[in-house]
Amino acid sequence: MIGDGESNGVGERGSILVFDGEPIILDLLTQVLTREGYRVTATPRSEEAFGLASSHSFDLAIADLGLRKRDGCYLVRRLRQTRPDTPIVATTAYPAAEIVTFAEKHAEALLPKPFAIGELLTAVRTALRHRLACGQQTGASAAAADALPATT
Repeated sequence: MIGDGESNGVGERGSILVFDGEPIILDLLTQVLTREGYRVTATPRSEEAFGLASSHSFDLAIADLGLRKRDGCYLVRRLRQTRPDTPIVATTAYPAAEIVTFAEKHAEALLPKPFAIGELLTAVRTALRHRLACGQQTGASAAAADALPATT
């Protein structure tokens, strides 16, 4: 497990589970989201991601849909069954029609790789705001509502 989100003093904006099979992407997402004040738990393994999501409450999950072996679609389906209120931001380097259709049905946002950091942060903020608007607050998400900056 990488980057088990220690606070960086910026203020806690919520907890995010990040799942991506590419170590460079996983590290980058962890660094960016931690710098933005989120508590990040990251893993390259789908079974570990599912175990973490089953035993911990996360405000958001970010999942790569294009993974080998146990792909991200499998993980997202399992997350939707066990944690249906957790918003999901999906990423993929393979935006084939079936992946796009899957993401439209199961995720709040789909970010085709490569994506800009600003796009990622906008998708994260939008998904968290939607969760808060629906009253699906867990962990620090209620306190973080006012801390979310406006998207531009």
